[in-house]
Amino acid sequence: MHTAHNNPKLQHYSHAQCERLAFIDFCLQYYGSVGRGELMNNFGTAVASGTRDFTLYRELASNNLVLRHEDKRYYRKDTFQALFVHDSRAVLSTLAHGFGGGLTVDHPRPSLCEDAPDLVAPPQVVLATLSRAISQRQAVQLTYLSLSSGSNERVIIPHVIVNNGQRWHIRGYCRSRKQFRDFVCTRVTEVCLNETPVEPHEQQLADTEWNHMLSLELVPHPNLQHPEAIALDFGMLRENNQPIRRINICAARAGYLLRHWNVDCSQDHHLSADEHHLWLRNHKILEACANASLAPGFTPSAKTSSEKTASAQATAQLLRNH
Repeated sequence: MHTAHNNPKLQHYSHAQCERLAFIDFCLQYYGSVGRGELMNNFGTAVASGTRDFTLYRELASNNLVLRHEDKRYYRKDTFQALFVHDSRAVLSTLAHGFGGGLTVDHPRPSLCEDAPDLVAPPQVVLATLSRAISQRQAVQLTYLSLSSGSNERVIIPHVIVNNGQRWHIRGYCRSRKQFRDFVCTRVTEVCLNETPVEPHEQQLADTEWNHMLSLELVPHPNLQHPEAIALDFGMLRENNQPIRRINICAARAGYLLRHWNVDCSQDHHLSADEHHLWLRNHKILEACANASLAPGFTPSAKTSSEKTASAQATAQLLRNH
């Protein structure tokens, strides 16, 4: 469970104790009650330790909980004031998958929240090797299965593992193509560390697309009958009386995420509002984005017919590879 706090009451306690207090706080807020047994099972603590944790929590926030002796559980009071700040995404993940407690073990699956099935989780041995290479700034030699060229050997210098909304990618410098590229983690069939030195032009600081940040201006699609519903969906703020959500994203990710979010990136927002609830108001910002062809409806300005054909072919190639 991911929590954060800046409560001065908690500054003098260890991280482990704060995690247990956060567990109590979370259960009271989102489940309405918590028992000593749940705390002990999640953290593997003894009875005496669990008792001390609840005693401390009551000292810190006496108005947050009340003990009902009939079932020996603590229940949330209406005067509850959270000791910890719980990130909404972490909350939903915890409600859907349960508390990991820092251990990679199975826990009973909760029933009050369901997450989407994950169909493309990378194999652990691949993920571990790539992660070590990034951490140690090393190259890797891998066997990669591409839709367009089949199985081939590559040496790359990975610098980040990134979720594009549908798949996990590894981004890094490809020595055979002599450029920074994206590789789908699940298509790596073999991988091992490569001991050759890494040159400056192969490192993350040299990845122009990754280091160039774009500020995307997302607004409800102009053809929607009730745009205020979309403004609520995406937590938009009003600017000049128009709802807008600004997203700062690196150029290397822009095309993928705009496709994943199904954003109409056309100049005249001509795509169907039934399918595309968002419109990229500053669509011209994609002009210099290498993967802009993935963005729905985007067409670079002043293109000849041959250039449009080439762009369509480039889009197809990106979809096949990634």
